[in-house]
Amino acid sequence: MKREIAKKLKSCKKIAVTCHLRPDGDCIGTALGLMHSLTLMGKEVSIFNIDPTPTFLSKLPGAEKIKIGKIPDGFDCAVFVETSGLERSGQDPPSTFTIHIDHHRTSEEFARLNWIEPDRSSVGEMVFELFLENGFPIDKKCATCLYAAIFSDTGGFRFSNTTPKVLKYSSLLAQAGAIPSYVSKLLLESHKKEEIFLLRKILGTVIFNGSGKIVAAFIMRSFLREFSLNLSDIETESIMNILRSIADIEVILLFKELDKGFRISLRGKGMVDVGKVAELFKGGGHPQAAGFNIELGKEEAIKKIFSKIEEIFPWVKKQE
Repeated sequence: MKREIAKKLKSCKKIAVTCHLRPDGDCIGTALGLMHSLTLMGKEVSIFNIDPTPTFLSKLPGAEKIKIGKIPDGFDCAVFVETSGLERSGQDPPSTFTIHIDHHRTSEEFARLNWIEPDRSSVGEMVFELFLENGFPIDKKCATCLYAAIFSDTGGFRFSNTTPKVLKYSSLLAQAGAIPSYVSKLLLESHKKEEIFLLRKILGTVIFNGSGKIVAAFIMRSFLREFSLNLSDIETESIMNILRSIADIEVILLFKELDKGFRISLRGKGMVDVGKVAELFKGGGHPQAAGFNIELGKEEAIKKIFSKIEEIFPWVKKQE
């Protein structure tokens, strides 16, 4: 499949790239990496996303060129990066040739060419391998973006998806010009002071289940209004990493209030497959990172989700 995708990309002159709704570091970094490499090959490349780029990713090389909106007509090919399915991209069914690159186990094969490998750490890892094996050019900007993609989805190389191949590829990207300390600072150390005040409010909402193995926290819209912030301004992974650092925790839930209900991000530490939890609520993701929406109030949502996790993983309910 990699060879077919490489052949198609090399044959196209005008290429569109799109990410999933609420884009994260992996899909943004990968989309930008594609743009930089293909531009070096003389291609005309444009990135179209439905949702804006999170503030903490806006300084990645080329991020200012990302357009907000639907993919227009006139492209030879459209590449869907980590969208799971067409609906998850927010895009209309394109009239052009489509390529889908993803690492979600629930991913749908909706494109003409579908490259889906659930055991990969990130789409950044996959695209870098595509470049390596098929002679695509990689400059400093491309390397930086792909390194950021891998760094993002491995939690800075702390998650269980940090394989020997991930470390090898990250080393090669550093040799190609990516500066690890720069990417780390950009993704982890670029908070506004208002975000720190917000963090204090969020930590005040923390609750645990009876055994202390499940933890949840809430980002309420009133908190965001108080500090004149939007969800796109916040690097929520850093909040989850604080909760993740608590001893004995196995499941981390971050509730983000929407107009109706909540968007819930889940993280696991190895013992609980949070992807299975998300799938029960018509969401999806990976064994250690997933998400879904729920249209319930705060108390009812907590009760239902905690109960469901304890039902399918009974040991998280038990006291030590």
